[in-house]
Amino acid sequence: MTETSRTPRRRAARILGLLILTLLGASLLAPDAVDSWADGRDPGWERTLARVWADPAGDLARRLALDVPLRELADLLDGVGSEVARSAVVPAVRPEAGTSPTTVAPLAATSERPLRILAVGDSLMLDLQYGMERELDPRMDVVVEGRGALGFGFTVPHWDWEDDVLTDYDRLVVEISPDVVVVMIGANEFEEYAVNGEDLTPGGRRWREVLYERADEAIAHWKADGAHIYWWTTPRMRDKRFLTDDLNTVWARASEAWGAGVTLIDSMRVLGDVDGAYRETMVGDSGMEIPLRKEHGVHFHEVGADMLARQLEAHLMADGWLTDS
Repeated sequence: MTETSRTPRRRAARILGLLILTLLGASLLAPDAVDSWADGRDPGWERTLARVWADPAGDLARRLALDVPLRELADLLDGVGSEVARSAVVPAVRPEAGTSPTTVAPLAATSERPLRILAVGDSLMLDLQYGMERELDPRMDVVVEGRGALGFGFTVPHWDWEDDVLTDYDRLVVEISPDVVVVMIGANEFEEYAVNGEDLTPGGRRWREVLYERADEAIAHWKADGAHIYWWTTPRMRDKRFLTDDLNTVWARASEAWGAGVTLIDSMRVLGDVDGAYRETMVGDSGMEIPLRKEHGVHFHEVGADMLARQLEAHLMADGWLTDS
């Protein structure tokens, strides 16, 4: 092989190497941007392949705090915009016991005025929002804005509660003006993180108090524009270390405090067995076992996510938001 014939291959190899290094650098320094890029791929193999790269790279970047410099720079540049978003949002006030909550009346969505759904939560919601896209996107009367976040949790210290979490919720409410906010969260609330210097023992009194306070405050911000909240219970996991029953008592208490303005949905009615217990598979019509949960027993396979999405659709139809398509 001549030197002339090698030159184009060497150039192509250099270009490929440069592209890989650029993607790796972006993944480690700006994981949120890579997450957005991955989420923007078409559902199917493209998005799956993109998330195979984005998820572990983003997790590594956040654990090593490699994204902090760019985030701080972005916060500095966007400071004025964030203040405008915060000042434009007035959190809703929880109704007093025995009174009706202030919330928008259900509307019959149409293709001209589709139902705007904001989906928030942790990596459980990441799986679930793809299910909602598969099940609800074919409808012309629904728009789903998925904002599940890998590694997120109400007690995860990586995100500052006031400056990161609530500010982001306010921004989303201003940008999207959701009719409905759907919530799935809880996978990362069992790590004994410290909040304000205080260790939170999963299942303990202070753990429950902090989670309730933050759930209540999050609801107030989600409902700032009058949205109705649908909050899934955290599904039971294979590992009993995940005290999901204890966590769901917190979610239930926070939901009940807002009366009819928040609907709690039991995720195990579709994911669980006849007794609501954890199951990894279900038997399909053909008699074959179909996986519902992924290998670690936490997240959802496509079938499990799609079942939850159909559960939501049934609630939206029963409550008058949607009609038969």
